[in-house]
Amino acid sequence: MNYRGWANILVNHEYFGGKCSYFRFMPDNASKEIMKREGFLMNESSEGFYLIAQDSAFAEDISLVFWATPTRQDLWSVTLFNDIPKESIPFAKANGNSLQWESIDKDSIPKEMQLPTPMFGIEISRTSDISDSKITLSLSTKKMKWRYNISGLSEFNDPEVAGIKNYKESAYFDVFTDASGNRVFTSAQEIPLSFGAAPRFQLREKNSTKAIIKCLPNMDARSIATAVLEGGKQEIIAETFINT
Repeated sequence: MNYRGWANILVNHEYFGGKCSYFRFMPDNASKEIMKREGFLMNESSEGFYLIAQDSAFAEDISLVFWATPTRQDLWSVTLFNDIPKESIPFAKANGNSLQWESIDKDSIPKEMQLPTPMFGIEISRTSDISDSKITLSLSTKKMKWRYNISGLSEFNDPEVAGIKNYKESAYFDVFTDASGNRVFTSAQEIPLSFGAAPRFQLREKNSTKAIIKCLPNMDARSIATAVLEGGKQEIIAETFINT
């Protein structure tokens, strides 16, 4: 009895800057029955999962549906899916080596998969004439303004937050002094949250190469907060507090 690769599902997440192994993929009952009948085997990998099947499965047109639940809770607060209606979840349709994102009503999720609610689903379809199927799910990270609250800067001349030289993209930070005398630096544009990546910014004296703090921390899920910005409007931002 010969087995060979039927589909290879890889997950990349912008939040980690590459592969992501923090999702559990579960087939619904209908897909379980197909997999049992056709002799499928499912193996988890460091960045997704891999399906192998008996030779007989390659003579048919088969569709399997899996539902993804994160094993890290912070992925719920940092993962971005665009244009998903309320009371719906993202649903990817993979056919051969092509992928298209859609949405599906939460009520349409099979009952056995509704608790806990999955973050997204994927339908994997392939026809008998496709020799191999490799699908990469590329997930994006939420963007928000970054804010550094820094105390103990009275001895420094005109400090600013600037991009580290070896980082391709920079950002402009507005600055003001709060009632406690802390200097508050807030990015003018939204920046993706990041976990484990090299630092993007440093604190330095303006128009100088002298660094006050060589590497400011990146903002991740732990940094998410609510702040009142210009015009008294509340906004979700990412912020951290630093004492020099």
